[in-house]
Amino acid sequence: MARWRLRSKVEFRSESLTTLLRCEKTLLDYSQIANPKRHLDLSQSDSRKLFPYYAGFSSAFVESTLDSICLPAGAKIFDPWNGSGTTTTAAFKRGFDVVGSDLNPAMILVAKAAFVSKLDIESLVPIAHSIAKKNITLSIANPTDPLCNWLEKNTAQIIRKLEISINRILISPSSYLQLHSTEALQKVTPLAAFFYLALFKVMRQLTQTFVASNPTWIKTSKSNETKIAATKKFINELFIKEVELLSFQHMQVALQHEKRTNNVELLLSNAENLPLECGSVDAIITSPPYCTRIDYAIATYVELATLGIGGESFSNLRRSLTGSSTVSSVHSEIKEQWGEECGTFLNALQKHPSKASSTYYLKNHLQYFESLYKSLSEASRVMRTGAPCVLVVQNSYYKEIRNDIAKIIIEMANSISLKLTHQADFSASRSMVDLNKNSKKYISNRSTIESVIFLAKEPSI
Repeated sequence: MARWRLRSKVEFRSESLTTLLRCEKTLLDYSQIANPKRHLDLSQSDSRKLFPYYAGFSSAFVESTLDSICLPAGAKIFDPWNGSGTTTTAAFKRGFDVVGSDLNPAMILVAKAAFVSKLDIESLVPIAHSIAKKNITLSIANPTDPLCNWLEKNTAQIIRKLEISINRILISPSSYLQLHSTEALQKVTPLAAFFYLALFKVMRQLTQTFVASNPTWIKTSKSNETKIAATKKFINELFIKEVELLSFQHMQVALQHEKRTNNVELLLSNAENLPLECGSVDAIITSPPYCTRIDYAIATYVELATLGIGGESFSNLRRSLTGSSTVSSVHSEIKEQWGEECGTFLNALQKHPSKASSTYYLKNHLQYFESLYKSLSEASRVMRTGAPCVLVVQNSYYKEIRNDIAKIIIEMANSISLKLTHQADFSASRSMVDLNKNSKKYISNRSTIESVIFLAKEPSI
């Protein structure tokens, strides 16, 4: 299928090259770049987002970045760690073709929900009533349902019936379709994703007592006595209320699809192995997972459980995500192409006298940098020559040892045909590390910096 509408690829690439050359002759206005950091309190996240998600950046940052890079109409913007879809939504509004990929099925649905047409808003609440009233028969409550990590079995069954009702009414009328694969998720429309988002929010309300002091971590129930019990009437009312609230919120920011011809693709894929052609992307705006041991699977455990993803499926996903706190049985070694800064940091970590520095923590960081390097290599492969790649990263610490992720990425980029063109640093008043009271034992005054790195794809030699 043609990707560039009325213009051929040759015509588009010619225009892209002309625009690129023009931009190189005039300084890009990096002064417009907004501070990407959102407040760490998830209840105070970007007001334009339908789903609070710690990882990532604000819509204002994406908009300021798009204002700072010269791209022709019809250019393709890509985010390989798309998360809740800030990049894809903001870039789509600006008229660009957008592609977002993520390995987390729940995040694919969250990102899709933002693309519900403004024309459908009046129908959302009536559809919610139909979903709540649909008669779904389950023979017996499933004791292995991952929802039972927090809900008593009858309550878990009520939520599961709502989920199946959404699935059967809006996705697969003949039989339930598990949303665990690329093929299945491609069948989910933004309308269906919207109701999954509402159900995610219901589950977040029901499980809020299990949220730990670290807002990205959720505990599970240790006994049946601590599990949540709720009636069908209460849950259905909560579901409809969430749809009403989301409908009102979406009305303020909804995308006018009937006036747009640009494309959206949301893909379930690993950033280390992207299903995109070489040189097919005109710009990347993204934020790689931070090296702060945030467990991105646990952070969305409730949403994944709502999709029925638990047990071994959840464990496999958790191990696959960049930045996972779990350690693979296949271990990497320090590689020269990761750069001098990375090698210096890892050697210092390995020699640190604290417990497990040379074992678990070394393996965990090796795994992170291996995944990061592979992902950057894939990003370089899918970018056209001259395309900008904008990365938001945050430095971290292992005990008192500074982990300068920005410098490490820049050195990695040099070995994969990506050249630094600009770097903007912003002071972050808080980081997830600050939640660990023991961290101050090693260094009392940490300097947390949020860096925006601009790279450009160099011509291959």
